[in-house]
Amino acid sequence: MGKKLSKENYDKLNENYLYRKEPPDRSWKTLWCKNWTFRIFKKDGKAFMEDTFWSNGGHTIEVTDDNINEFEKVFDFREVEKIHCDEADDYNDEDVYKVAIGSGGWEYGVQCFIKKGAKKNRQKLIEKKKYEIEQLKKQLEWAEEELKELMKEEEEQ
Repeated sequence: MGKKLSKENYDKLNENYLYRKEPPDRSWKTLWCKNWTFRIFKKDGKAFMEDTFWSNGGHTIEVTDDNINEFEKVFDFREVEKIHCDEADDYNDEDVYKVAIGSGGWEYGVQCFIKKGAKKNRQKLIEKKKYEIEQLKKQLEWAEEELKELMKEEEEQ
């Protein structure tokens, strides 16, 4: 008879949550085609964590009383909204979740979510805009220098 999952623990598992689990090691075999972020699905009184890399059950782990505490809730999908990752730095760090979901893995599949109701951090936006202005000023200076050089070369001919 296989390992069991008590009704109490079964009932704690929420299909609206994204979970994560530390991989047992960092070998390529352990990490290949796996995000180690999971959605739960329940069937016939059993619960399974399905890795988000796959949409068809490519890597599943049966949840038991022995391993349930290895899975950590990341967030509740009902309490977050997806944003473009380019915007993530505009929010307070505690309001942002960057997770690998889908077959892109951590290299190409990172998706960003924020807590519902989170507002962009005005100070971060101000600093970002100041930086952008400084970069544009430098570009203008470089363009002016290039123009002077070109005009100088033209006069010398």
